[in-house]
Order: sequence, then C-alpha cells, then structure tokens
Amino acid sequence: MTIDRAEMCRRVSVGRRSLQRWIEAGWIHAPDGDGVIAFSEVDVARAELIRDLAGPMGVNQDGVAVILDLIDQIHGLRQALRGLSTAVAVQDLPVRQRIWSDAATHPLGRRRADCTLPPARRSRTTM
Repeated sequence: MTIDRAEMCRRVSVGRRSLQRWIEAGWIHAPDGDGVIAFSEVDVARAELIRDLAGPMGVNQDGVAVILDLIDQIHGLRQALRGLSTAVAVQDLPVRQRIWSDAATHPLGRRRADCTLPPARRSRTTM
C-alpha cells in the first residue's frame, strides 16, 4: 500500500515543508512513479522517527543524519547476517560444526565462552 504526500503529512503530523526538507536531505526516499510521489508504511515509520528525533528529543540536523545513517547500516548488516545464517544452515552438519567451532574460538567472534552449536537444521540434500 502506498500513500501520497498529503496523507504522509497527515499521518506523521508534519507540514509539507518539513517533509520536503526531509526528502531533500535524503532522510526520506520519495519514489516517483508516474509523476506522483508515493510513500510506503516503512517511509511513514521513518518519518515518525525523524519527527520524534528533531522534535521532542531535540536532536539537531547533523545528529538526525548520523542516527539515520547508523540505522540504515544496522538494517544492512542484519540483512547480510540473515543471508549468511541461511547459507550456513543449509550446509551439512560437519561443515556447520566447523563454522560454529571456528566462530566460538576466533578472538573477534568470541562473545562468551559457552558458544554452542545451534539446533541442527535439515540441509537441502536431505529434503
């Protein structure tokens, strides 16, 4: 579902000028289809965050830009980790065990001493 600029302003409780500044700053990506800017629910949530940061939380423009950049990086990392996790999960048990063992003993990967192998998942070859 997509919404137009007027609906976005109404749902987020911001003026058109504020929304336009956020678009120009690159904080909100406004896909332009058929000459009409349409926003998604994700865009609405992002705009609400920007509104809260710049408003009640008192974060300045540079701070908002940094926070949004960090959030975008976190989302990218989560997506990459999901892909990696999926790739590991479809490997045969010995390969998964080696990966988890190496991760548990590697100085940069070790977060706690009791790293254990997660529950076994069926590989594609056994399905």
